[in-house]
Amino acid sequence: MGERTSDNNAPSVLIIVLNWMKFDDTINCVASLKKLSYSNFKILVVDNDSKNESVGEIKKAFPDLLIIASKENIGYAAGNKIGVDFALKNNFDSVWILNNDCTVRPDSLSELVKSYKRNGTAIFSNLTLMSENPDIIHYAGTYDIKEELQPGKFPTYDKLKGKLLSDYIDELKEKPARIYGHSLFIPIEVIKKFGFMDTEYFMFYEEMDYCHSLNDLGVPSIFTPKAIITHVSTSTFSLSSKMKFVGSYYGARNKLYFDQKFSSGDSISIFSKLYKITELIKYLVVRMVLNKEKGEDYYINIGLLHGLLGLRGKRLRPEDLI
Repeated sequence: MGERTSDNNAPSVLIIVLNWMKFDDTINCVASLKKLSYSNFKILVVDNDSKNESVGEIKKAFPDLLIIASKENIGYAAGNKIGVDFALKNNFDSVWILNNDCTVRPDSLSELVKSYKRNGTAIFSNLTLMSENPDIIHYAGTYDIKEELQPGKFPTYDKLKGKLLSDYIDELKEKPARIYGHSLFIPIEVIKKFGFMDTEYFMFYEEMDYCHSLNDLGVPSIFTPKAIITHVSTSTFSLSSKMKFVGSYYGARNKLYFDQKFSSGDSISIFSKLYKITELIKYLVVRMVLNKEKGEDYYINIGLLHGLLGLRGKRLRPEDLI
């Protein structure tokens, strides 16, 4: 474990960990955060109305931990906004939004703060591993933020995903890049000036929207390779066999909204929308008549239909599919 930062001018950081039903992941995440070499931080767990013993188990593991329990599951952006509002009220200098299925290396926060001091007004992310010993890359900042907006192209998570870190470590440099929502270091000055994420996505694409919106306003997203975490991805989608349908629905719906908002003038015409809506309704009517079990294609099509109709917010309740 590295030496704890003793700089009296070190920015104060609120680390926000959002929990929903996966208290075991959250406990592992918080345990790793307790070993950070950086000292000027506080951990806040926001529980997104878990319907299990999450809050009690987390309190049992860390009796002094700050926990805020939401009265309902309000999604990724809105859940994290509870933490952001706490940071604003309590005069933190920055927030580090971290998925609960991540664990961190001791120097990760120190490196993010160093990057912030070097680059100023920006948002920051880190090198992410799929596994340790061996260190397998999950995310290494290999896409420019504008690449995913190119017509007909949607980049995979990272060009180096699945590669050994030791083979590429010397090539990885701090730079502007497309970054992901599993780890976002955001200076409070950015939030005060430009606001926070759009909570109407509920889940998926909200951090993409945020990064692109900020980039268009001159606030870059910075990849910080010396800040290393592991994203184990024991996702809430493993809670039941039907939970994957939640991702299918919100992924289809929100991609449509995101594409129309950010793609270069390729928005769908009203006639195309009407045609697509007609085709989707025909599909859904046939499925209901045949009384087939609702599979992934059903939820994708419902998502597309809602996207075309402009419906947003929480429409499909994850708690109903556990």
